[in-house]
Amino acid sequence: VAMVLLNRSTSAFVSPHQSVNLHNSKHKIQRNLLQIRGGDINTVPSSSALSSIVGPATETLHQVLVSGTPLRAVGALYAVASLTVVPLTYYQTAYSFSVGYGLSVAAMSLALLTSFKFTLSAPSILAVTSLVYGLRLGGYIFARERTVESKRKQFEEMNKRPILKRTPLALGVSLLYAFMVSPALFALRGTLDAGSVLKKVQLCFTGVSAFGMLLEAVADQHKYEVKRKSKEGEFVGPTTWSYTICRHPNYLGEILYWAGLFVAGSVSFGNSTVQWVSGVLGFLGILSIMLGSSSRLDGKQFKAYGDQPNYVEWKRNVKASVIPLLK
Repeated sequence: VAMVLLNRSTSAFVSPHQSVNLHNSKHKIQRNLLQIRGGDINTVPSSSALSSIVGPATETLHQVLVSGTPLRAVGALYAVASLTVVPLTYYQTAYSFSVGYGLSVAAMSLALLTSFKFTLSAPSILAVTSLVYGLRLGGYIFARERTVESKRKQFEEMNKRPILKRTPLALGVSLLYAFMVSPALFALRGTLDAGSVLKKVQLCFTGVSAFGMLLEAVADQHKYEVKRKSKEGEFVGPTTWSYTICRHPNYLGEILYWAGLFVAGSVSFGNSTVQWVSGVLGFLGILSIMLGSSSRLDGKQFKAYGDQPNYVEWKRNVKASVIPLLK
């Protein structure tokens, strides 16, 4: 503060022959002030020190994503996901597969969008929808935790694990998230002939992905509004709109989103083993999670509402749990 006041006070009405002496005087006073505080004018912290670390790291990340080997490129996505998920998991265990899930997808998508030139093409649209998907999901889950008492208690109950023991969980799910986003990466790196069948397939499933994202967002919001006003132990649905398609349309939307992204990216995989392995593992991983979650939720709902007429009628009319036409 003293140095700022000194600069201001000496900046007005200074004649040319006084400027050198004033500059030397200010420099001496600044040095004395820094020495009193235990520092030195030659070692004043600068943002250039941080930028000298972040800059090269960011440049390396971009180079690996664009032109590195497929294995190194997936590793770069994993690094971005881990840097997002691990700190959030240390703060709240449940964030590893909720808020951290959404924000890690958004972070990886942002890395892709800043590494590749944006064009009005299916691969670029995939990356944009992935960014929007991650931000929306992370924000929604965070807001739900803060405003729905049952979810807040559920998160608190899961937060009893020691911090260091959360690391394997965080690193494990980060790898899954990297695998899930990898098809978007390889779609951006690949080249398909204009007008080819593969190009049309990529465009079609980019649309499927966007539709899945929209369906999940609408179903999530619908359920949030209904549950927020419900009384504990009372089944209130939702039972209308997308909840007449299947009992868990938000899970259906999530499956459609990742299925669309996987197929849209897979047409660029070629004969690359790494690309196929990472893409298939990512999609099968999220598919098994969604199907398992829907099955467990069906069990919880039946246990809680199995004797309530509204629930019995809704379940009788809507036979599919997640996949329409399948019980």
